Amino acid sequence: MTTTPAFTMVSKRKRVVKLCCLGVLFLTLAYAIIVIDPTEVIVEDKLSMYEGSYLNRLWKKPPLEVFISIYVFNVTNPEAFMRGEERLRVQEIGPYVYQEFLEHRNSTFNANGTLSFVPVRRQVFVPERSVGDPKEDRIMIPNIALLGVSSAAYRMSTFAAFAVAAALKPLGMAPILNITTHDLLWGYEDPLVRIASTLLPELIHFQKLGILDRMFDDGFDTVTINLPESVRNQRQEAEDNVVADDVSDDLAESLQEEYYHDMVQHSRTEEPIRDYSIDVWNGSPGLAHWGYVAKDHWDADTRNTPCNTLQGSYDGSVFPRNISKTEVFKVYRKAFCRTLPIAFEREGEVDGIKAYWFSIQENAFESSVDDPYTSCYCKSNQCLPKGLGDLSPCWYNIPVAVSLPHFYKGDPTLSQAIDGLSPNKEKHDAVIIMQPVSDNHRHDATMQSYSNAPIPNNFIIFCFWQQLGIPMKANIRVQISLLTNVSFNSELRPFHNTVIPLIWAEMSLEKLTPELILLLNLLFGIAPYLQIGFICILALLGASLLATAALVLLCSSEVATFEYDPRKSIRYSTVNMIPYPLRKELEKYGEPEIIRREPLLIENSA
Repeated sequence: MTTTPAFTMVSKRKRVVKLCCLGVLFLTLAYAIIVIDPTEVIVEDKLSMYEGSYLNRLWKKPPLEVFISIYVFNVTNPEAFMRGEERLRVQEIGPYVYQEFLEHRNSTFNANGTLSFVPVRRQVFVPERSVGDPKEDRIMIPNIALLGVSSAAYRMSTFAAFAVAAALKPLGMAPILNITTHDLLWGYEDPLVRIASTLLPELIHFQKLGILDRMFDDGFDTVTINLPESVRNQRQEAEDNVVADDVSDDLAESLQEEYYHDMVQHSRTEEPIRDYSIDVWNGSPGLAHWGYVAKDHWDADTRNTPCNTLQGSYDGSVFPRNISKTEVFKVYRKAFCRTLPIAFEREGEVDGIKAYWFSIQENAFESSVDDPYTSCYCKSNQCLPKGLGDLSPCWYNIPVAVSLPHFYKGDPTLSQAIDGLSPNKEKHDAVIIMQPVSDNHRHDATMQSYSNAPIPNNFIIFCFWQQLGIPMKANIRVQISLLTNVSFNSELRPFHNTVIPLIWAEMSLEKLTPELILLLNLLFGIAPYLQIGFICILALLGASLLATAALVLLCSSEVATFEYDPRKSIRYSTVNMIPYPLRKELEKYGEPEIIRREPLLIENSA
């Protein structure tokens, strides 16, 4: 059957239209994927903090393996030291490892875009990771209660110091104790503590004195953190709808005015409102034991400084996803009695995932009356040496200090005064590992297609990061030391003006669970590249189809310029004759003489 030229042209035009439609469709899909960014939509849904979200379930009971390794300083020359013949010599013993389990109970999403909760921690001994049984291992340790009370009295006045010395002498308390490691960490019977708890039960509410027992005695604190702006807006819209339906216009207006008044008050604070940062701790935005007063106090503007203000810092359980490596952020934990500034150190990888290393700043345990970020730590304009942070307000005014282990990053005279100390960066620095900031990560993984949506991840020891908000890995190391000033007491005089290391602890988040690693690899290692590949394939297909359509259309227009000539459809034959009907048909197109001279022409219908 012969196909007519007109039919062929129509068929080609239909084919061109189909190719163009498919090409435009593929290009539109590629553009839509870039604009909508399905990967980020999934990330935003999975890793946003709202009631019932994946991150919220993860945060309530973090499936993270957090271990606390304790190293104690055993005094090896007690007799020689007490006779004044030698400097104090200590031996580091450890680790004694405990696993910490964290739960966030009574979580409540508030109408003003905040989240309130009660953190509850418990520690379980891990014998297979420890050097021995803390209930069996005995150590020689300075008498914390005796030296602490004596030094605290020395700070008051000379009269108080001598009065306390006279009162303590009949008790016959030894300056150096031989006790088990467990007793040092979790409490031992002490006559001084027993008397204090009897006379001052509201101040001294415990019967035993133990370092970890006091450090982890957080009680039941109510913490309130700020949620991301997107969550705050959603909750505010929901509240507006409820208000519009259920209350009068006057009441709705007053509620809105109160809400925006609170937001304006937030905007006037020293620290910005950061996602997941602390809003209030037990109802206060600051630390009263460092001088913070209510905002309506007559000298609040003078007394309230970044040093004693918690707003803008993090509780360590969750971080925003948009902290850059150029930013310094603060972490607060009650056991440290202060906020710790954390800053970027270097880049690297953890489990194949790009990560940033953050560490405690050099001046984390410094204090200066001229620095608004550390001035509140100086009492009566007297500051501790570099590398020491005062813990006494959180330790019943017993002169105890926090520092990095072995006084790393501290005044060199601190470690030189004690034999057996050797500061080392790898062993004693504090490190937090988080996922990188969104801008850099988006550029590498998704060609800048991600949005700036707000970890715990962050994904750290204290838990994120940029993607999860929960820290990926962390090693927070701190040392507890006793500050002694006891020159008035002849029996304790060898301890005078000495900073005695007691223990140091390493709180570590060694690795994420396999579930979290798989999730992170899917969301940030595989999905972005699959999305980019899919976009490229769609774009190439669309461009190819449009180019093919253009070529088909161009070739068809060239063919259409030629006239139809039947002679192009004939061929020579060896038969020397032409049928008459055919010859008459050919003569209609002219040149009969040429046709007659041809040996034989047969119509080519093939």
